[in-house]
Amino acid sequence: MKNKIIYLLLIAVFSTTIFSCEEDIEIWDSNTLDYSGTYFWQLYDETNTDLYVDYDHAIQILIYNTSDNKENEVWIEDTDHVFPLKSKFSFTGNSSAFSSTDSDFANLTNNEAVIDPDEPDDKPTGLNQEVTVDTDYIRSSIIEGKILPNAGTTTSGNPVDSLYIKIKLYSGTVTYSSIEVPVAKRADPEVEEFDWEFSSATYDNTLDETYVISGHRKTGFSEDDH
Repeated sequence: MKNKIIYLLLIAVFSTTIFSCEEDIEIWDSNTLDYSGTYFWQLYDETNTDLYVDYDHAIQILIYNTSDNKENEVWIEDTDHVFPLKSKFSFTGNSSAFSSTDSDFANLTNNEAVIDPDEPDDKPTGLNQEVTVDTDYIRSSIIEGKILPNAGTTTSGNPVDSLYIKIKLYSGTVTYSSIEVPVAKRADPEVEEFDWEFSSATYDNTLDETYVISGHRKTGFSEDDH
């Protein structure tokens, strides 16, 4: 699994992250303010012993509120696609000690970073067609997490909020079903066109992976950056 993570990271090195020139996302009036922010992070195995990915300026995780702005409901997004990950999580507890409210694959939300209707090699040629694709990291849950005020230290020695998350990643297959493209979106309005959309996902527990994300909040000061 370490090889897979390294492979994904190498791909990311040659990609331009859309967040590279941005600071923290908008979190004003957020009901998840204690969670929200940008974090530098390292990736460890599930025992927090073996380091897979070290600190780097480009390797950042965003935690931010959902459009519903509910307490204990957040998006977690890996901007550099080490996993890759962009998922919505619902937590029990609070920012200093939290975990997912559910760990059942059927009740978790999709990882938007990997659900891709463009993934199948060929476009559908009609309705009622399906294609199934092996997919890593379809969904995920947080086994345990902590964001502790001033419990970490930046590269310049300043106190900063620490981040600890043990995350479980679920893989398997994703099935896409064919749909008709609306006339306004067709290359030629006179010619029928079809595309794929997400239909369902199947879980394979033999592919489970668990990692530890360890890091600290980004302060916004250049001397504290990696």
